[in-house]
Amino acid sequence: MNATIITIGDEILIGQIVDTNTASIARKLNAIGIAIKEKTSIGDSAEEIKGCVGRAMQQSKVVIMTGGLGPTKDDITKTTLAEMFDTTLEYNEAEGEHIRTLLARRNIPFTQLNRAQALVPKCCTVLHNAHGTAPGMWFDTAEGGIVISLPGVPFEMEHLMDDIVIPRLKERLTLRSIVHKTLITRGIPESLLAERIEKWEDELPEYMHLAYLPAPNIVRLRLSAYDVEAEMAESAIEAEFTKLREMIGENIVGWEGATMEQQVHDILTRRGLTLATAESCTGGTIASKFTAMAGASAYFLAGVVAYANSAKSNIIGVNAEDIAREGAVSECVARQMAEGVRRVSGADYAIATTGIAGPSGGSEAKPVGTVWMAVATPNGTIARMRNCGTDRSQIISRASAYAIEMLYDHIKNM
Repeated sequence: MNATIITIGDEILIGQIVDTNTASIARKLNAIGIAIKEKTSIGDSAEEIKGCVGRAMQQSKVVIMTGGLGPTKDDITKTTLAEMFDTTLEYNEAEGEHIRTLLARRNIPFTQLNRAQALVPKCCTVLHNAHGTAPGMWFDTAEGGIVISLPGVPFEMEHLMDDIVIPRLKERLTLRSIVHKTLITRGIPESLLAERIEKWEDELPEYMHLAYLPAPNIVRLRLSAYDVEAEMAESAIEAEFTKLREMIGENIVGWEGATMEQQVHDILTRRGLTLATAESCTGGTIASKFTAMAGASAYFLAGVVAYANSAKSNIIGVNAEDIAREGAVSECVARQMAEGVRRVSGADYAIATTGIAGPSGGSEAKPVGTVWMAVATPNGTIARMRNCGTDRSQIISRASAYAIEMLYDHIKNM
């Protein structure tokens, strides 16, 4: 069974806001067995809405749209849908009272614009929005399809999907399962990985689909099965991944959600070891990856962003003469940064990065993307140079991933 997701708003098209609603709705629909046929964003135009919704109704059993339900003149979704379904708007007393009460709590007057939000098409089923002033709307089409209009505010949409829309879809539709399972690999570029597992991929059952999802130094392998019995598909996918473990087991990080920093987090927590970071070009990215995880306070002692050469010397003790002679982006500076932050923090392990993130600052000897990284341990210091690309954000992301992987490789078998 298919669905089309439509997001409405000029602010999305001009890049003023990022559309997170589509991804959230897609995940929720997939979880109950509804596949996404198409996702699209359109502007605040009645003609665009009519055309897009009309096409969506022809190709999908379920159409879910968000946005354009506010109180201002540019919010035209509701009136356009009323025209499409050849009906008029009527005032919903219950929704009107809810809007009045909600605004009173915020000390906002109940104006005619706010009152208009309780006007809904006569033929729709009103979906009560307990967390906002714009109710959702459910339309049953003459052809047996379903059109759902939800507010664009993400947390309001989330509550309506979870509390009303998903339960109602499950009740109304006969649904089979969609199963996705994702394995995380590291250390093999996407093209080389594809070559290594080509025979395995070619022999997958016809109803399984493999997707490669690359990220800095990792590749996600997602197996998907559509319109299946969940238990059978999950068992079959697990069997296929078991075969894959025999082929690339040393390169597997874990299942979807597993990250290299999570692996390090688990090992340090389990063994009662501690960590500190000293970052230059990565600007605190490595530290933030660890401190974003609950429980990091058990092992993460300190993070220093030593961007200036003076900070490298004054805060973590890098020899100023070495910086002058070798340059800030060098093996000896990376080593001293890691050893210095390990010493001043008292941590068991430390990670350091120093590099050229660009877009300027590179040279023939040290082009943009050159990053030295080091890991200081109780038994010595490991250093490595990597070229992390040419784009600044890519360089920071890759360098952070490589540095964390260095620590993981050192501690994983201890």
